[in-house]
Amino acid sequence: MGVPVRITGRPQRVLLVGFQDQDNLGLRYLCSAVKAAGHAPDILTFDADPQSLIARARATHPDVIGLSLIFQYMTPKFAEVITAVRAAGITAHITMGGHYPSFDPKPILELIPGLDSIVRFDGEITLALLLNRLSAGAEWRDLAGLASRLDDGSVKSNCLREPVADLDELPWPERADIDYESNPLATASVLGSRGCPWNCSFCSIRPFYELQGGKLRRLRRPEAVVAEMIDLNERRGVPLFLFQDDDFLATGRRARDWGGGIADLLAEEGAGGRIAFKMSCRSDEVHEETLRRLMRGGLTHVYMGVESGDLVGLANMNKMLKPEAHLRAGQILKSLGLSFDFGFMLMDPESTFSSIRNNIAFLDAFVGDGWSIAPFCRMLPYAGTPVRTQLEQEGRLKGTDFQPDYAFRDAKLDLYYDWMIQTFHTRNFTSEGLCHILRYLNFEARLRLGAADDTQARNVATLRFITSRANRLAGDVLRAALDYVERTPLDQLRPDDEYLIALTQWEAMEEARLMADISAYMAATADRRARRDAGGFDRSWTFGSTAREAAGIGAA
Repeated sequence: MGVPVRITGRPQRVLLVGFQDQDNLGLRYLCSAVKAAGHAPDILTFDADPQSLIARARATHPDVIGLSLIFQYMTPKFAEVITAVRAAGITAHITMGGHYPSFDPKPILELIPGLDSIVRFDGEITLALLLNRLSAGAEWRDLAGLASRLDDGSVKSNCLREPVADLDELPWPERADIDYESNPLATASVLGSRGCPWNCSFCSIRPFYELQGGKLRRLRRPEAVVAEMIDLNERRGVPLFLFQDDDFLATGRRARDWGGGIADLLAEEGAGGRIAFKMSCRSDEVHEETLRRLMRGGLTHVYMGVESGDLVGLANMNKMLKPEAHLRAGQILKSLGLSFDFGFMLMDPESTFSSIRNNIAFLDAFVGDGWSIAPFCRMLPYAGTPVRTQLEQEGRLKGTDFQPDYAFRDAKLDLYYDWMIQTFHTRNFTSEGLCHILRYLNFEARLRLGAADDTQARNVATLRFITSRANRLAGDVLRAALDYVERTPLDQLRPDDEYLIALTQWEAMEEARLMADISAYMAATADRRARRDAGGFDRSWTFGSTAREAAGIGAA
């Protein structure tokens, strides 16, 4: 079933509110779906200061306000905004969607009295039907796919709505308000599929789609995907595309043929060279023949869900592969000259000193050469993930509904983690840090779009040297602190330990030197970079919620 038929009553004015990084395809698919159903949508970027939402609501008088909650830890902030909106006298129906609300609607509705409903899981059809009911003044609380607060204050979650089987029945995401034209190298997100068949313990993607029923991964037709890309390229001047698929190459040969079909069509359209794209996949899906086919259609960058370089850690995560698969994938990508970045969890609930040491050694082997910056964080037990269920069953789940937490089995590792998050907060989790800047610059230097100039090889070599130093610095500091914490008795360890403080200070000093070198590089390449500015790509890293760890639990 596609978008519901158009209404006959007064169209509902809908204000959709959320973060706007990566074009926010979730909001934009909702926007196009309710527009196709005959309603009048608008989009607003979420702001922790509620005044922008209040001002827009007073100016446009929406019938419905829909909020997209992406980051679980942001729930209390969304609650503050909704409370302020209600205090300002705004009476619109307020609904919410996203991964976390889909899994756990009850605590959200209990926390936020001003919230009327939650649209669970894939929301295009449910939201359009909700608007139709509201438009007609009809009962809406019985809609499949909806959770709401009843008159007696209790929370009711209805049966889930089956997702749209044919994604090409949905209209393309609404993009009219995005100013692609003024960007010298405009970047657009696109979705070729939804879902993932893998069952990694830290990830909620499979449970999200599994609970709805239907296929674990749904594919759009290659012709439809390419038509959308060509339209954006020719009509809006967009040359760079970010596939936001959970795993572009999941499901083996079927996915390789599908992805290769997209690349073949782009090549047949003559788009190779004028269009470039980024995709995400697992490391064991990286095969040279497949990548060469994708490169002919414009593949320029790969994001890999590496997560761990420790054999036991990978088994605990249910990744179903070995560290050698990561190393082999890295070698293939480097041999093809492709830029790549990756997700990595240095610590998880089962971490030991040995597993962390293995992870540090893996990072040295994987990117010690500086091809890509080494990120690292710890695993967090988000709603809907198998690891959250496991920790809860073991009695180890701590924190709150909105900021779930856990302690390591070895108390020394809790202190090590606290030191790590403080020492590497800026490096790993801020837009001013080495990870963010070097990810962007390394991508930019290897961007496969148009003709390469004679400075490209020199720029790549310079960045590899800087990135290698950054990675080895992090590895040396992580290893030194780990060795110290392991050999020191627990009763002698304390947060203000002089040795650990000195390590943090030394790391900050060395980071400052690296940042000076990066500033010099950026000044020397300013003219070239102005011509090839990669638009929004520096905000496009696939697992953004993981990268924002420091803004949630353990914030420094």
